[in-house]
Amino acid sequence: MFEVRPSSNPEEYGLAVYGIGQYVGAPPTEEQIGRFKQVLPIEGMHAAFEDGTIVGGAGAFPFELSVPGGVLPCAGVSVVGVYPTHRRRGVLRALMDVQLQDVHERGEPLAALWASEETIYDRFGYGLASWAGEVRLARVWNSYARPFERRGTTRFVAADEAATLFPPVWDALMRERPGWIAKRGAEGLLCAAAPDGTGYAFKVADGKLPRAVVLVDQFHCHLGTGRLRA
Repeated sequence: MFEVRPSSNPEEYGLAVYGIGQYVGAPPTEEQIGRFKQVLPIEGMHAAFEDGTIVGGAGAFPFELSVPGGVLPCAGVSVVGVYPTHRRRGVLRALMDVQLQDVHERGEPLAALWASEETIYDRFGYGLASWAGEVRLARVWNSYARPFERRGTTRFVAADEAATLFPPVWDALMRERPGWIAKRGAEGLLCAAAPDGTGYAFKVADGKLPRAVVLVDQFHCHLGTGRLRA
């Protein structure tokens, strides 16, 4: 049996994150942990223990999800991984069971994730929530159907200004479209993404709020299928 509980300090937090992080890079540094816990609180990262040693982890970001008629709290499940020494021994199931119990106890009616392998999470009660697609066109066929007219201006902004400019745009978008997520306390996300105060672009069109904002060269978008547990 494995003991599963929320991380209680930065050291446990880093080892739990490394459950998935080791497959793509080196152990997180203190600086990286300090930035990451601004968006994923220490208590939001569960760790699986065997004889006092961490052998896996699973995180849940404190998100809000837009739904028809409003917004609901949502656990953004991510950073899920098991150490290679303990795969196929029930660590993932133990993590999912405790994590979803805690989500329920916190009063979050939804848990959502992007699945790296969509067949993994059906067994834990997740189901298909959305589709995404990608279209590739040869350059010869990618002209605009109508003449393109450039409107507005785009400029870089620092983190403190982005924390003021971005949230109203995102809030307006969430009111229009179900299925969009926002982190509760989005200022932390901005600071964690670009600690040096660079990397944000803001577009203003005809003096109005833009339809979108851009985070440049910090995160990469991933297309796939979203899965939702209610």
